[in-house]
This record gives sequence, C-alpha cells and structure tokens, in this order.
Amino acid sequence: MIKEFRNFINRGNVVELGVAFVMGASFKSLVDVFTKRLIEPLIGLIINLPNLDNLGLFGDIDPSSGMQSGSFGAFLGEIINYTIIAFVMFLVIKAYNHFEDMVDDEEVDSVEVSESKEVQLLKEIRDGINKISK
Repeated sequence: MIKEFRNFINRGNVVELGVAFVMGASFKSLVDVFTKRLIEPLIGLIINLPNLDNLGLFGDIDPSSGMQSGSFGAFLGEIINYTIIAFVMFLVIKAYNHFEDMVDDEEVDSVEVSESKEVQLLKEIRDGINKISK
C-alpha cells in the first residue's frame, strides 16, 4: 500500500497539481495586495472614499471592528480580484493552448515525413518483388 501511495504521489499530474495550487495561492495574495493597495485607492480618489470597504455600508454594527457588517464596496473589491485572476488565467490557458498546438503541428509534420519515407521504401520493395515474379 505504501508503494502504491508513493507511485501515486510521484506521478507527474499530482506533483504538477501541487505546484499549480501553491502558485495559485501566491498569485491570489499578489492580486489581493494589488487590488487593496492600488486599484481601490484609485477608485477611492474618484469617489472620495479612503477605500471601497466604506462604500455602501449596511447592517448591524460589528462589535469587533466597529463597522457595519455589510458592504457593497467589499463585494466590489472581490469582483475586481476575481476579474483580474480570471483574465490572467485566460491568458495562461490561451498561451498553453497555443504552444500545445505548435507542438502538435510539429509532431504531425514529422509523422507525415517519416510515413512518406516508409511508404517509398515499401513501394520500392513491392516494385522489386513484382520485377522478380514476372
């Protein structure tokens, strides 16, 4: 059972998935800082608020933070985060598909060339057999 588990962990897909998860978590924290420290203050300058969390407050006051529990601005900030992450993932997948298509095209070209050499050789053998049998 330990050997099976080791083989499962050592398969490429599991390791790649783990690396992708760690990179995704790191990227999310980077996008969070980008949104909170750059995008939200710029939007705040336009609408005269220090940050988006103060936009559209509603609900009861939370005793731990002293702010109202609901905020449309916080939701808007998360939408901005999601949009940035989704766009970057779109670009990554688009680039991956482009490179994969390039590799597939190269493999198809090499297969066609190797098949044509084999076909030529087989035709020469067939023609040689036909000459001998006549």
